[in-house]
Amino acid sequence: MSELRFETKKIRVADLGKESCVPDLLGELTMQNSLEFHLDETDEIYEGYGRVKNAYPYRQRNTYTRELKEQEVKTAILENRYLKAVFLPEFGGRLWELWDKYTGRNLLYTNDVLQFSNLAVRNAWFSGGVEWNIGIIGHTPFTTEPLYTAQTTNENGEPVLRMYEYERIRKVTYQMDFWLEKDSSFLNCRMRIVNEGKEVVPMYWWSNMAVPEYKKGRVIVPAVQAFTSSGNQVTKVDVPMVNGTDISDYTSIKKSVDYFFDIPDGCPKFIANVDETGYGLLQISTDRLRSRKLFSWGNQEASNHWQEYLTDKAGRYLEVQAGLAKTQYGCIPMAPHTAWEWMEQYGSVNISEGVLEKEYKERTALVTGRILESGLHEKLNEKLETSKAMSRKEAQLVYIGSVYGALAAHGEGTKHLKFFEENKDETQGELSK
Repeated sequence: MSELRFETKKIRVADLGKESCVPDLLGELTMQNSLEFHLDETDEIYEGYGRVKNAYPYRQRNTYTRELKEQEVKTAILENRYLKAVFLPEFGGRLWELWDKYTGRNLLYTNDVLQFSNLAVRNAWFSGGVEWNIGIIGHTPFTTEPLYTAQTTNENGEPVLRMYEYERIRKVTYQMDFWLEKDSSFLNCRMRIVNEGKEVVPMYWWSNMAVPEYKKGRVIVPAVQAFTSSGNQVTKVDVPMVNGTDISDYTSIKKSVDYFFDIPDGCPKFIANVDETGYGLLQISTDRLRSRKLFSWGNQEASNHWQEYLTDKAGRYLEVQAGLAKTQYGCIPMAPHTAWEWMEQYGSVNISEGVLEKEYKERTALVTGRILESGLHEKLNEKLETSKAMSRKEAQLVYIGSVYGALAAHGEGTKHLKFFEENKDETQGELSK
């Protein structure tokens, strides 16, 4: 059987400091707020929709230092005979490590420090793992915040790790349920956003995966076009060759850039990052999480400085992401009295070196065909339905998040979630009494 346990891990962490004493009014610079779009009439991107000038009513996290000290950081660990997944409940519930126990390799890029820098909507941000971004454009307001953390079981008696919070800008509740099955080498992630209000709200979600930048690595994604920006101009380009560069070979990318891949309807939604042997991370989802993205810091002196600034000795990384909308240049409308749910899975993929030597389109078609033959996509849809009852049942609380969820009215869609009016730093043992 799979196992869920709560431990601590020694990590060198910068002093985060206290929150600013006033709410955020000025805001941080967000590049997406000043873009010009040059797109086709069929692209249907909600450009600029849901933009906000600041993170109000959240306060900024701008009093951190660069001095690193070893600390005991709370972790939640899911483990079976195939995988070991390590989460950081105190830091937005980030999936910090994902170990393939058969190869002994971490499928994610895990930083060796928590070194904060001014890259999130509330300023402080750190690199590594999988970050769950919700609500407004940019890195989530919960990047450095503790989430409500609980445990329950699914219909097969397997342990489920639940993390959730109330997001104050969009006034929605989001819930993430994670579990490992006894005979599966994929981590299950069941996501749920609930808008119980009376208004349409702009909604944003991107699962942001930091992955190793392999010397001869490749990104594999089932798309032949992507949206990208140069300066403040947004255009649609054919991939993989963009201005003479094969962007699937990410080490050849010179400057910092985003590519939002336009995956065709009816195609399984996935992205993979593999090394020169064809081994690496595969992320796949149900169709609601429709888009995939590649972000590279680039390969020049300025890019190297950013990589060095965010870590100590963990090396270089890039980001592959999965989102609700076609791009991160805008949000999409979420109806009132609505719940959006989807499944994500994370695990290893091993593609023969011969496949990597093929042309981009042929390589992508072969991987897509393998996924379709395995039935992985259909099984994900089944899991989403069969786990619905589990997602609506109460769970035993382990760690407490913010007080704000207790101040909001909760209906049928979120009444199974517990919120506390006092911001207490409780331990697992104390909450279990």
